[in-house]
Amino acid sequence: MWTRILVFGLLLTLSAGVIAEPKIPRTNYKDLQSRLQKLKGKVVVVNFWATWCGPCMEEMPDLARFYKNYRSKGVEMIGVSVDDPELADSAIPPVLRKHGVTYRVVVLDEDPNTFIEKFDKNWQGEVPRFYLYSKSGKRLAAWSGKTPYAELEKRVKEALKAK
Repeated sequence: MWTRILVFGLLLTLSAGVIAEPKIPRTNYKDLQSRLQKLKGKVVVVNFWATWCGPCMEEMPDLARFYKNYRSKGVEMIGVSVDDPELADSAIPPVLRKHGVTYRVVVLDEDPNTFIEKFDKNWQGEVPRFYLYSKSGKRLAAWSGKTPYAELEKRVKEALKAK
């Protein structure tokens, strides 16, 4: 009898672990600045995206492949989802698995207008949106729109060459 109860409990525990999605870390302006600060010494690409954004989903396999090819060369990426934080933990993990994303992903958990006002007053809030940072932490470029692998690679190679 006890063996059956223990086996049942173990199965419940294992199935709960398989079913439960990991909680995606939240971010705000202050937290994102801290994350960028900790990555000094590396070239950093920050990509703002959403699961409901067609171009974002189209470029995600290229971004995942890019990171796998460049992380050993001193490049880091942070994907900042602008999805609803209340839905993010169920919506985002399946997308990341589907596209093989291994770079850091966080969810914006601050009023978008407040965040944008502090982060980049020239940004209108469109996604996908990219920011490229030098090894010293200086913002080198910002651009919007679906970005082909070759274009991202060109920009990052130039940043890697810079002192």
